Amino acid sequence: MKFIKVFALFLVLHLAAWAGAHWYLDQNRTEVLLVVDTSYSMKPKFPEMTDWIQNFNESARYKIVTVGTDKAQLGVLSELKSNSVIFRTAFGRMTAESLDQYRGSQAKEKILLSDGSISPDGWKVVSF
Repeated sequence: MKFIKVFALFLVLHLAAWAGAHWYLDQNRTEVLLVVDTSYSMKPKFPEMTDWIQNFNESARYKIVTVGTDKAQLGVLSELKSNSVIFRTAFGRMTAESLDQYRGSQAKEKILLSDGSISPDGWKVVSF
């Protein structure tokens, strides 16, 4: 009988800790800025990038993923009608100055999906 009481107490404490952690993380989501290089040279890599974005979004449970391109900021990824909106246009060439529009972002993590030709400070570059 003592074993059952100890087990029940352990179970209640474990569930309370899990519920508390879930509530805290749900209320304090981390913001992630995801910028996609949509230059013409990256057009053949768009399907791979789409898969990467989908996998990242599925694993980002307690994160707010804001997405943009080297041309414009698009908004929160979960609020976009489709991921194909990200790859609507492909023109020009991406430069380090293209990321200046995101300088004021308060995101804790900044991810750039590109070919690796530029490596800006403070950004995690995922090369394709």
